[in-house]
Amino acid sequence: QSNPHKIFTREMSAQAVRIALSGKVELSIRATSLLQCRNRKPLHASSNRRSTIAMANADNNMHIFQDQAEVADALASLTMKAAEQAIEERGSFTVALAGGSLIKLLGGLKGKNGIDWDNWHVFWVDERCVPHDDPESNYGGALQALLSDVPIPESQLYAIKESLCQKNEGAAQPCAAEYDARLKGLSRSILPTKDGLPIFDLLLLGFGPDGHICSLFPEHPLLKVTEPWILPISDSPKPPPERITFSMPVVNAAKKKCFTAIGEGKAEMAATIIKSAGDDPKIPASYVKGDVAWLMDAAGASLL
Repeated sequence: QSNPHKIFTREMSAQAVRIALSGKVELSIRATSLLQCRNRKPLHASSNRRSTIAMANADNNMHIFQDQAEVADALASLTMKAAEQAIEERGSFTVALAGGSLIKLLGGLKGKNGIDWDNWHVFWVDERCVPHDDPESNYGGALQALLSDVPIPESQLYAIKESLCQKNEGAAQPCAAEYDARLKGLSRSILPTKDGLPIFDLLLLGFGPDGHICSLFPEHPLLKVTEPWILPISDSPKPPPERITFSMPVVNAAKKKCFTAIGEGKAEMAATIIKSAGDDPKIPASYVKGDVAWLMDAAGASLL
């Protein structure tokens, strides 16, 4: 069987070569595991996939893969590991999802064995105030991509209350208040708290070309709002204008956060976020702190 290190130069993309030559990061290639930064334990990708380009950086837990399918597989592995640990510790797993391009990657969890779906609790880091069957609904998108195909109890899918958002205008405030109260009413065995903030096990985050995360947009006043947990926004620069969103303290309180970046269209902002000094109001994603992983394909990482 061929040693993957011997075929390294043959399989690396031109973009990955440029990254290697930059001297800023160390690249390695493995058939079934991802290189973790420093003392982190490795994530295990599917052994059926071809060799993976993996990059570890001392300041950012980054992993670069050849294509979207490998990123989806790695995202599934990361999520499964977080779920296993949480369920072993307290009997439940809390994960909060973004919308947008992230939804397409959720399908990597389909068909995986050994997942204790009964103890999953799924939330949304932000949501458009629209009915669940609206094309703009993050809940509806996740349902189509994954949730309709796995046996998570319906009561453990924490969607926005549909009766409050039959029309978008005027819906943000009541939807945010109801979602905030519902989360605060959960058992602490499901959603623990610390210092008045919820401790989610995992947030799966996306980011926009302007650097926004959740529905926290550049230089928006909500970036500085610390309570309640769930904030209403009625002037989103992207339609629809009325939405609800996690506050930034809630995002940062989560045990682990994961960003994904797929394709050249994500490359410029991904590089900007990763290289930023942090807390730049023009780049909301730069506010994210703590245990943050990046899963990227070669195109999404091409400007690092």
